[in-house]
Amino acid sequence: MRITKTTDRVREHLSKALGRLARQPVLQDKRGVAAVEFALIVPLMLAMYLGTMEMSAGVVVNKKVSRVASTVADLVTQQQEVSKADLEQIMGIGEAVLFPYVSRRPDIVVIGIDVDTSYPKGGKVVWSRRYDQGTFKPGWAKGSDVDVPAKLQINDTFLVRVDTRIDYAPVVSWLIGDTVGSIKNGVGVIEMAESYILRPRYGADITCIDC
Repeated sequence: MRITKTTDRVREHLSKALGRLARQPVLQDKRGVAAVEFALIVPLMLAMYLGTMEMSAGVVVNKKVSRVASTVADLVTQQQEVSKADLEQIMGIGEAVLFPYVSRRPDIVVIGIDVDTSYPKGGKVVWSRRYDQGTFKPGWAKGSDVDVPAKLQINDTFLVRVDTRIDYAPVVSWLIGDTVGSIKNGVGVIEMAESYILRPRYGADITCIDC
């Protein structure tokens, strides 16, 4: 009986002590709740914002890559004769289409193609020029076989194909890569590419005088 009474008294004292503690101003103060909730939700909101921003930017850049290819192909096919300098100037105009995205430079290849169904892939390279992330250089080797879509394989015709590619680096991965070097190693980079094929506008073919 004594043990039982002692236990009951201990419980009573603990209950009173906890009651007094619960009535203390510190435990009743709820001014920090909003700050804690804010600290918990901010990372989630920030992640959602950055994700939306990156997705929108990626869609815009992808459209611009397609526009680069179409712009370069359109300008080249308006010529009857071109030179290396002409092609380089046109590719420079194409690069300007990407503005204001300037963290990575594009790879643009212009190919003049002789079409004949007797060729293994439907076409052979007549001339080519390349803009490789800031440097102009020879493109495809003359006489190389090049794929031509079946519907465009018409004997004795000429096509201009423009291939555009860019390694898109999202802003977040670019910032991280600037610290850990991941962008230099290609980590966090998304490859975006587009090809356009057009026929000459003002003649049967287009000659490059010094390619």
